[in-house]
This record gives sequence, structure tokens and C-alpha cells, in this order.
Amino acid sequence: MIFVVAEHKDNKLRPITSELLVFGQRVARDFGEPITAVILGSSTGDLAGELKTRKIDRVLRAEHAGLAEYNPDTYVQVLQSILNKDKPFLVLMGHTTQGMDFAPRLAVRLCGPLISGCVEYEKQGERLILTRQIFNAKMNMKTLVRGEPPYFATASPGAFPGDEVESGGNAEVIVFPVQLTGTPKRKILNRVEAPKGQTDLSSAPIIVSGGRGLKQKENFNLIFELAEAIGGSVGASRPVVDAEWLPREYQVGSSGQTVSPRLYIAVGISGAIQHLVGMQTSRCIVAINKDPEAPIFKVAHYGIVDDLFKVVPALTKIFKDLRQA
Repeated sequence: MIFVVAEHKDNKLRPITSELLVFGQRVARDFGEPITAVILGSSTGDLAGELKTRKIDRVLRAEHAGLAEYNPDTYVQVLQSILNKDKPFLVLMGHTTQGMDFAPRLAVRLCGPLISGCVEYEKQGERLILTRQIFNAKMNMKTLVRGEPPYFATASPGAFPGDEVESGGNAEVIVFPVQLTGTPKRKILNRVEAPKGQTDLSSAPIIVSGGRGLKQKENFNLIFELAEAIGGSVGASRPVVDAEWLPREYQVGSSGQTVSPRLYIAVGISGAIQHLVGMQTSRCIVAINKDPEAPIFKVAHYGIVDDLFKVVPALTKIFKDLRQA
């Protein structure tokens, strides 16, 4: 049995959930294992209904008032109860803030190995090999998973294309009886929401990012205008944030947000490895830079070698005209 732990927010499945299902479906095909999606919360009926349409075998709904807010203590307690009963082969979770908060605890509780940040897998006989990136994605490390299952893995956002998830299923939906014992060690005191209009870049489908090539803070209006014209969100490289042109929430890279949008437009960004690590799994990368030797072109699917101050306004006008047509 392969378990996929679904992530959701504001009564919507997060993109990482579809990516985990793709990962799970591929492994299931190769190893002949059934798939179960697990969703925790206080009111997950609609989300379970969405999950059941994927090509999986069943959906487990773990519902309890104590699961209304994410808390690693309650998540681990409930998941441990579920996994002790079903004895899975592999448990898949997102390599996200939430996933990496509870995944190590869960693996320790069930005495299983955890391979984090997986980007690929392969089958060697009846054994599972998981691949993860190391040294700021300069190298891949393959791990042959040994010992008795369950095995645990977190998948890097963008490593598995969520739009390739197989649908057309009618999985059985089962409500798991939750019994929470004890008092959680952690208590949610308050939540600070991001300012209105500021998008969580990790789930944005289109991102336009600017770098030092814009020369000064005022020129970032070009990035905001292009992003608005194509219905995208704004990102930035670390030098832009260090120069205080934009707040840290906009930063893409190893010390900022890791993103994997359908379209990533890099404007005036040279492509330091710290930035590439955070966006190189984007489905389509367009780089605009006047330096033809800029490292960003090594990962770009399309490149425009020209003055960004000419190219960006022209692109903005084209997209505005298309939207008005």
C-alpha cells in the first residue's frame, strides 16, 4: 500500500497534493501497490470528493475538531494510528514547511527511513531507489531504501508534474475514527496572514521575477506591470531583497521560496546557483538578459538577449492588447 498525505488550505487542495499523487501513481504501477490518499481536518468532505476522482484505490478521511488547525502533535498521533493499522509500503508527503514539520517525527515513531526532498525514483529488482538533490542541486544522490517498510519520502515541489495526475477514478471514501489522547505540546496562539494581494509564490502558476539588472527600485514597476498583464505574481532575486527594493516575502531561491510555476519569467537575473535552486523545476522558464553568458540561460527554455528596458514594456503591451481583444 502506498499512502499519500494530502495538504490543503482554505478548503482547497494544495498543488503539492497532485504532485504527490503523480509520484504515488508511478510507484504504484511499478511495484503493483494500491494507493490510499489520507486527508486530515475537521470538515474534509468536499476535498475527499475531489480526491476520489483520481485514479487511486481509496480515500481516508480523518475528521476531528482537534484537526481543524494544523498541529504536528495531533497530525503525527492520527497518522501513526492509521499506519499502524494498514502497514504501508511507502508514505509520501510534501517537502513543504508543513510536510517537513511532521514527516521526521512520524518516521521516527514508526521506525522507518525517511528520504527527504525526492525528485525521482527507480526500481531495482523489488527494491526502491529514491533520488534527491544535494549541494544546492549541483549533484544528485541516489538512496537504495533498505530494511523493512514502511518507508517515508517527501517530494520536492515541482519534481513531479501535478497536471499529469491520472483522473477518472471512483475511489472508496472511508471515514477513519479519530481518538485524540493527551494534550498537544504546541498550541496555536495566533496566525499572521500575508498582506492582501500578496500571493504565496509556492503555489503561483505564473511568476515574473526581477533582479539587479533593473538597476534601481523604481524600475520594479516594469515587473509589476508585466505580472499584472499576464495574470502573474511578482518574485525577486536575493540581491533585490538585500538592497531593500522588495520585502523578503518576494525572494525566490535557496534562502527564499522554492517555486515551480507553469511559467517563470526571469528579468535581469544573472542566475546565481542560489536562485536557480529555487526555480529550476518550473515548467517553462523565459530569461531576459543582455548578457548572453548569464547562467540563467542554462536552465531557460527560451531566452531573450536584449535590453530588458526595451523588451519588458513591449511584452507588457502585447499581453495587454491580447487581454483587451
